[in-house]
Amino acid sequence: MDAKVLYWTGAFVNLGVIVLLAFRGIAQVRRGDVEAHRRSMLGGAALIVAFLVSYVFKLAFLGREDLSLWSDLHVNNLRFHETCVLAMLLAGGFALTRARAMRGKRERSRDPADPPASPAVVRWHHRAGFAAVGASVLGLLTAGLILAGMYARS
Repeated sequence: MDAKVLYWTGAFVNLGVIVLLAFRGIAQVRRGDVEAHRRSMLGGAALIVAFLVSYVFKLAFLGREDLSLWSDLHVNNLRFHETCVLAMLLAGGFALTRARAMRGKRERSRDPADPPASPAVVRWHHRAGFAAVGASVLGLLTAGLILAGMYARS
């Protein structure tokens, strides 16, 4: 098997785990377990950072894919996928900043003695998190199509 296809297969599995952690985190916060939600989301973020580091090494040792061998449809899917990943990174990063703004607040500690977080902070954390999870799901779906095309070409 081509080393690049093997690399992207691992990256696809990694993104799948990230999506699973996101859905697990959503379920945890809906049950009121904010700390477990935090751990799941930070676990997903750590996997994203690990992918970004691995991608630098992939470029250094394996190089870029030869897109001249790809159909226009596959290249357009790749561009859409990259847009989804960028949206996931930006929205996830913003959700993280809003989560940090809730430190010491009732929504995070579940302690009624703590002051409540600003409703705007909570609202924007939810919106950014929703956008990040949606973008990650679209990223996973488009990655599957990209990977299928890579397998077909190899």
